[in-house]
Amino acid sequence: MGGKRQPVPAEFAVQGEAAIRTALLKRRRARSREYMKEWRSNPKHRERERERRDRDYIFKKQRSARRLLLRPYTRVDGRPQCGFCGLGRPVEIVERLRISTRADEEYEKVLIPYCGHC
Repeated sequence: MGGKRQPVPAEFAVQGEAAIRTALLKRRRARSREYMKEWRSNPKHRERERERRDRDYIFKKQRSARRLLLRPYTRVDGRPQCGFCGLGRPVEIVERLRISTRADEEYEKVLIPYCGHC
């Protein structure tokens, strides 16, 4: 990535500091783009990147599922959300019946947050 520094062209120096920053940013992005093209062309790097993406995807899904088991009807940041649409902020708790898994009861009561719109 290193290399000899190149001076900023004179036309940018005349335009001011913002133009210099923009030119430097453009140059850095071009260098980064070229570096990543070269890096991704290596089959070992592509395979390693694919494995990392697959692993991260699985971890993200597991983390999300674990969070929903511990605290249902909450957003990622922990704020409550509607139990029906999952979008609105709940304003009341409604009671619903769910088929029971135990043999002694037919139904059990479940409290679900409700936004009042859906």
